[in-house]
Amino acid sequence: MNDFFEKLDALYQAGDKKSVEAHIKSHLSKLEDSGHADSLEYASVLNELAGFLRGVSRYGESEDAFQKALIIFKRSGMYESVHYATVLLNLAGLYRLTGKPEMAAGLFLEAKDILVACNMQNDYAYAGVLNNLALTYQDTGDYDKALGAAKEAYALVGSFPDNEHEAATSLNNLATIYFRMGNASEAEKASDSALELYENMREPNVHHAAALSTKAALLTRAGNYRDALARYQKALELTERFFGRNIEYAATERNIAMTYDALGETEEAVIHIESALALFEDILGPEHPRVSECRQMLGRLNKNHG
Repeated sequence: MNDFFEKLDALYQAGDKKSVEAHIKSHLSKLEDSGHADSLEYASVLNELAGFLRGVSRYGESEDAFQKALIIFKRSGMYESVHYATVLLNLAGLYRLTGKPEMAAGLFLEAKDILVACNMQNDYAYAGVLNNLALTYQDTGDYDKALGAAKEAYALVGSFPDNEHEAATSLNNLATIYFRMGNASEAEKASDSALELYENMREPNVHHAAALSTKAALLTRAGNYRDALARYQKALELTERFFGRNIEYAATERNIAMTYDALGETEEAVIHIESALALFEDILGPEHPRVSECRQMLGRLNKNHG
């Protein structure tokens, strides 16, 4: 499968989302045609498809693909394997992203138990579980647990070789948690360290946008709106490059609108909140709270502008 993954990585780096999906589905079709639709290779490629679909905010399709991969691993006697735990981790990430933190936490903890049973406490996958648990605890407002998990993850990845990607992810998680806890000085330190790592990477990284958004939020809280806008705009570009106009793109558009609003630049704020509203409505449906919030903001901006 090395050729499959090498081409997949190249397509991701090129930002060619249509070709990424086509490449994955083509490999699945080949396996189906050769009678290997129940193989471990098929399950692994399904996991890649599900991850791609999650990234472009096609959540129903993503969940279906993750569930099918889990079924194949389970039927193959891989229920307590690292492979099974990896898919659990990815599915839990989907649940966290779609506002189901309790379901996400349950799967993350299940994946963590499997990795411990497999003696994988010093592996990248285990660090990934800790980082995702930190985000999930943050979503539920349990900041002490979130901070503990994030610190444990950062300490663990410090022992890994070539750990820039994992260290940057852990640092940004720490920055986000400190920000939520109101500890601006620690949040700034962690955020700046994460961005330094991302900016020195040889190739653009998929998680750089999240770190830029964290820094922008810190700048916004400090009243540095112009600097915040620059970070949000760069985050928007990176998100579109890797995932297209997905839910993170919509959230960044909303943040840009709020920043322009704080600057009193209503016309620009309207443009970006309209973009956010259309995307949130398409992805989440017309009744979702985020859609209602964007509608209310657009109505207020239009009223003030008028």
